[in-house]
Order: sequence, then structure tokens, then C-alpha cells
Amino acid sequence: MSTSIPFETGQDANMAALLILNYDVTEGSALDEYRMAATPILLGPHAGELLVSTAETVHLSEAPDGGSHTVVIRFRDAELAREIYDSGEYRNLLQARLAATVPHTAMIVPEL
Repeated sequence: MSTSIPFETGQDANMAALLILNYDVTEGSALDEYRMAATPILLGPHAGELLVSTAETVHLSEAPDGGSHTVVIRFRDAELAREIYDSGEYRNLLQARLAATVPHTAMIVPEL
């Protein structure tokens, strides 16, 4: 039985996509300020849907440990996720998150 992966084969470029961030927090109050400013940009009817925001990430033995905090946001497609992530409005805030955390993972992954 063969399983096709649409994103890799180009079958459906408009599938939902996940923005996945994993990090350790170094400055909690600064990260809270970032979250307040970033929420209206990242989340909403024309943006993404928050699926997970947790400080209880469990790491598996097959890979090096990452951060304790994980955020997963679903967007209608990878293009929208990238558009919002690369927008000037979000880029102005990104340095605040990076200054308040030690990033381990930042990626956009298409859903199957």
C-alpha cells in the first residue's frame, strides 16, 4: 500500500499548514508583552487558529531536547502562514520574542 504525500508531490498546494515554535523562556514578562502584541497579528478570522500553547513539552529520546514551551498555530495554507510570519507588522515584533526566549524550532508544516 502506497501513501501519497500531497505537499511533496504538488497535488494540493492549498492544504492547511501549522506554524510550530519551540523555545525556552528567559524573560517571562517580555514574552507576555510580545504575546499581547502578536496575538492580533497571528490569530483571527484572516490569520491563524491557536491549537497549542504549552510549557509542558515532552521530548522523546530519539532527538536532542528542545525547549519547554511549544506553540502550534494552524493557518489555511502555508502561503498565508509565511505571509503573516514575513509581514512587516510581525517582523517588528519577532525580535521581542527572540530576545525573551532561546529558540529551538521554528517551522511551517503542511497538514495532510
